[in-house]
Amino acid sequence: MSASDFQHRIDGAIEAVKGRSVPGTFNLVTLGFVAWGLLGLGYGFGTGKAAWTWGALLVAIFYAICLGQGGLMFSVIMHGTFGRWGRPLKRVAEGFAVGLFVPLVLLALFFAAGGLTVYPWSPTWHGGDPVSLAPHGSGVYHSKEFWLEPGFFSIRQLAGLVVLLVLDFLLIRNSLRPDLVLAKQKLGAAAPAWWDRLIGSASSPSDEAKRSAVGNQVLVPVLAMSYALMMSMFAFDMVMSLDPWWFSNMFGGWIFMSSVLMGLAALAVVATLGRDWLSLGPWIKPNVTHDLGKLMLAGTMFWAYTLFAQILPIYYTDVPEETNFLLVRMVLPQWSWMARLVAILCFLAPFTILLSRGLKKLRWPFFGVALVSLTGLFFERSLLVMPSVYLGDAFPAADFLIINVGVWLGVVGLFAQVVARFLATVPAVPVADPLLEDHPWDVHVHAAGHAHG
Repeated sequence: MSASDFQHRIDGAIEAVKGRSVPGTFNLVTLGFVAWGLLGLGYGFGTGKAAWTWGALLVAIFYAICLGQGGLMFSVIMHGTFGRWGRPLKRVAEGFAVGLFVPLVLLALFFAAGGLTVYPWSPTWHGGDPVSLAPHGSGVYHSKEFWLEPGFFSIRQLAGLVVLLVLDFLLIRNSLRPDLVLAKQKLGAAAPAWWDRLIGSASSPSDEAKRSAVGNQVLVPVLAMSYALMMSMFAFDMVMSLDPWWFSNMFGGWIFMSSVLMGLAALAVVATLGRDWLSLGPWIKPNVTHDLGKLMLAGTMFWAYTLFAQILPIYYTDVPEETNFLLVRMVLPQWSWMARLVAILCFLAPFTILLSRGLKKLRWPFFGVALVSLTGLFFERSLLVMPSVYLGDAFPAADFLIINVGVWLGVVGLFAQVVARFLATVPAVPVADPLLEDHPWDVHVHAAGHAHG
């Protein structure tokens, strides 16, 4: 690509910010999801299904945390590896972190309004005396009493999420400042007013880009390590402690890696569905979606590998406090159908489809497989949480559809509203990033055997 063509694309990305707003259809759909979520909450609490409803809300909150933080990790990967191919998607990935305000607020409300009743170690547990459930007596419970003290538990989750948000926004600030300086010079008074608060007195995009690169060399490894630690803590505390006598050492790693897969699938959805609105068309070429699809394929395979690596030792050791967790989810008829559905949506379907090289380059088929993965991960999170919350003998299909699906879509709709309003007011690609332009040595080989630079 010539220098003039590249500059034309940069100018187009900046001009697209002028007057851009959230599309009406998007508003209608996402706000409809939010309304469904509110109706689901009202129906659940109004019909006396409080434990089930709290469980559904916990699934949705945890899903949104994984989506927002897992999505941002794509930007961390691009910064840390000096990757060029994914640079056009870096700003969208950073936008996902802005949506983390939604689960942060909802998690605080969850703790304040009585959500801890779903945890058997809580004094307010809906099932009675939690100590009586311990397979080896009360000593097992009391050995974790300090760590699972309700106040410490709640503050720990909120503080961990705040720490991640602070680190996320430092990264976003570093990434955004050079772009806004450059865009402000071109848009002048047409630029959004809030840019000035972030830009300050900065006037040189190249100087800001250098400062951004230096700052991120320190921030990226800190954020990567913090992500692994905090997401593991969320997994152990928010999900595993629903059954405090079951444990798996790999559970934290499985969750934070599958959250990256969730973020990749969400990026694929935005790269296809929002391509025209965000003017990403000139940037999201088939080679970009092809590479993104390869990462999704690798994430899908890793999800299955780490799941099997947890199940296998539990199977061959055959210890009751470990096997019961799996037996409830994989054998009981009220949950085994969901386990099979998770296997199909999270592994068999995306693995098989993403093996196709050509499909990863086609806009709407690629959108479809990304949607399959996102849906499968919702069922996977639901399968981890809901059997520990609901102890009945029959699966309440109507409640799941109205409450669980509704609350999930409601939280995702609210999350999408926040992310979209951020992306509407900034350049959708990092226009001042020196790594946005293809390296002159880059060669993309096509299936027919031809190549172009």
